[in-house]
Amino acid sequence: MAKPIKIHNMPVGAIPRGYIATISGCIMFMVLLLFTTTCFATSKKYLQDTVRGGSELQVFDTIVTKRVYQDAYGKNTLHVKVTNPCNADSSRFDGVLTQIEARVKNKKGSTSVVYTYPYSQMSLIYFVKEEIHIQNLGGRKAAIIPFYYCGGYESYDMKVSYIVIYGNKDFIFHLDYYCGEGEDCKPVQSLKVTLSGLPKDIRTYLIGYLTKKHKSRASFHQE
Repeated sequence: MAKPIKIHNMPVGAIPRGYIATISGCIMFMVLLLFTTTCFATSKKYLQDTVRGGSELQVFDTIVTKRVYQDAYGKNTLHVKVTNPCNADSSRFDGVLTQIEARVKNKKGSTSVVYTYPYSQMSLIYFVKEEIHIQNLGGRKAAIIPFYYCGGYESYDMKVSYIVIYGNKDFIFHLDYYCGEGEDCKPVQSLKVTLSGLPKDIRTYLIGYLTKKHKSRASFHQE
């Protein structure tokens, strides 16, 4: 049976399953099934989807993608859907809603998370599906899903968020970086502190991975 889907609606540190309000797993699971059966063949394009934004139903651009990988749990299927992302073909950087959904399904069940960015009137989520990273950690694999933000930030201040699904648990964390002129970018808060809620093996890997990945301002896709 699929687990309830969690709704994250404010930026917080790394959060394990069970601390965020849940909604009906059956309803959301059926909605996700509708998305996955119609969108994966054209995941490179901006699709159209009707979602409630504020008090009304509105049509938003969406990006939907799928990854399949094998580990100790057998076949894992990862679905990611971004509603109302930054669109490279337009100059729109804000809106009434922007959110990302991720789900991994395997023989152990389904792990799902939905994050709604609370400051969509300042900036939208920017998503690069090619940056989804699947990492092997002792036979089990972690799905590491970065997402960024466009607009609303000073040139030296950068921001990135990550969803991690590992061992049929999900985590989400948000990182602020300072990128000084001619200097490597550095996290405002220690990565050890920000990632303290993650299991040790994935935490150790991510500290090294993030330290190498986010050294330049270009790595945040905000310029």
